[in-house]
Amino acid sequence: MEVECMRACMRKLAIWYTPNFKPITNHDELDRIMSTLGFLSLPPISTTTASTSAWKEYSFSAAGIFLSKSPSPPRPRLPYPRIDGLHVNTYHAFLDSVNFYLRMHNISDIFHIRGMPLHHVHDRNQKWSRMVGDDLVYVYREGTMELSPTNKNAVQNKDQNPVLCVVPWTNINDKML
Repeated sequence: MEVECMRACMRKLAIWYTPNFKPITNHDELDRIMSTLGFLSLPPISTTTASTSAWKEYSFSAAGIFLSKSPSPPRPRLPYPRIDGLHVNTYHAFLDSVNFYLRMHNISDIFHIRGMPLHHVHDRNQKWSRMVGDDLVYVYREGTMELSPTNKNAVQNKDQNPVLCVVPWTNINDKML
């Protein structure tokens, strides 16, 4: 009984498209948005870890101007094919990489990270690890943690509330009005 109660309280994080306030769960949905921002979808790259079979990267079409300023510019990347239920550091690395090229003051005008319930079909056979935040329990799929140079220290603070450090309240409040 207690296990079922905990399972009902678990939530996963997902990247949401702020303009229409909808979660993005796979690369087919993300590819359309990224192409409007100037990113080209690259074929998935297989990895050696058993828990995640592939990662998909995006290349910025105007990257030439950035190559002269940075020896190895970051490539936005997420596990393939599903992009929901990832570790908060993976989302941070992805958003930091996108923002490197777009240079937006507030990247949450395009994307933000929020919790959502586990899906009874897509999530039931996954192996989950815990992140704890306030009164909710967030989980992420094992093998989906990506670290960027700016958030490697975040692993030490992984039990902090991941949503509050990513989603500004003004963005949520403005979209609800």
